[in-house]
Amino acid sequence: MIPRRITVMTAILTTIAPSAQAAPNAVSPPPSPPASAALTKVTTVEGITEYRLHNGLRVLLFPDASKPTVLVNITYLVGSRVEGYGETGMAHLLEHMLFKGTPTRPDIWKLLQSRGATFNGSTWWDRTNYFEELPASQENLDFALALEADRMIQSKIAAEDLAKEFSVVRNEFEMRENDPAGVLEEKMMAVAFQWHNYGKSTMGSRSDIERVPVENLRAFYRKYYQPDNAILIIAGQFDQNQALKSV
Repeated sequence: MIPRRITVMTAILTTIAPSAQAAPNAVSPPPSPPASAALTKVTTVEGITEYRLHNGLRVLLFPDASKPTVLVNITYLVGSRVEGYGETGMAHLLEHMLFKGTPTRPDIWKLLQSRGATFNGSTWWDRTNYFEELPASQENLDFALALEADRMIQSKIAAEDLAKEFSVVRNEFEMRENDPAGVLEEKMMAVAFQWHNYGKSTMGSRSDIERVPVENLRAFYRKYYQPDNAILIIAGQFDQNQALKSV
């Protein structure tokens, strides 16, 4: 056991003595954005740093060097809560359509699979999100960021793709109907929120799903899929300075 007086003295000397170099295990502070960038640092809480772009996009960085992967998630602050009469299920249907490609990326599934990505999307009352997790590298991070930027503004929402996707969404709808816990949850929410969209299923009604006009879906997309209505999250193993430049 080390004598207490030596321990205390060592602590005092360590505190007051000038250090020739930073401690080897010191955690680097979150980087400040380049002066020329239209990017503002907002705050840092428990290792997560928030930035905001001039176009309103919020960016959260959560680096973790112990992870072998990098994850990009974009969440749009829109869900089934904003659907109008006869439009139930539109937010969820649009989520499916954003995997149908863009003019420059016609086959998003193939692109993601070719890089060994784990990816998906989900819809809830107040939000819709898309994510891809890839082996950690700057190239993969740039790929994921470019993909999300592209489908934010250039997703193909074509009538022929919509017709094909109806069967997929109907299958999910029927799976939900055969899930006792899911049915119970829907019934309870319907009682709790009788005059609010929280009382309706995110899946929507079968009749609305099958009859939604593609023009309505495009208008929904243009209105809500905007930078100032989105939060971009980057987590895992990545260089924060490079990530900010890429964003």
